[in-house]
Amino acid sequence: MTPAVGQQAATEATTPEAAVTKICAACHTMELVTDTPRDYDAWHDTVQKMIDRGARGTQEEFGLVMDYLFLNMTPVDVNHGDADMLMGVLHIDEKAAQAIIARRAVRPFKDLADLEKSVSGLDRKLLESKKRMIFFQ
Repeated sequence: MTPAVGQQAATEATTPEAAVTKICAACHTMELVTDTPRDYDAWHDTVQKMIDRGARGTQEEFGLVMDYLFLNMTPVDVNHGDADMLMGVLHIDEKAAQAIIARRAVRPFKDLADLEKSVSGLDRKLLESKKRMIFFQ
């Protein structure tokens, strides 16, 4: 892939974290990103605005930025999110996502503690670190 104008192939970011640091932090602090969780579509619009304002990177790097934002800065409603959303945002496998969907069909989850005790295989530490992104509506 040809680098964007002003970019060199040797400096291309290859991980979501590196791409966010390279592209986003070049213009603003990371707190601006971490303090404004948004859904995937809103992140897409935000990234497009940044590109329109001159953010530089390759298509692959912008894809990595979107991966990072989806996996780390996108809220999820456990009682309504689809399997892909649950797997991505909660960093769980399909089996756990299906267990969440099956359980909420019977009785919606009340809170994080209810989710943790009702679905096996969840990473408690990860869920705790993402608790401000996890909702139960």
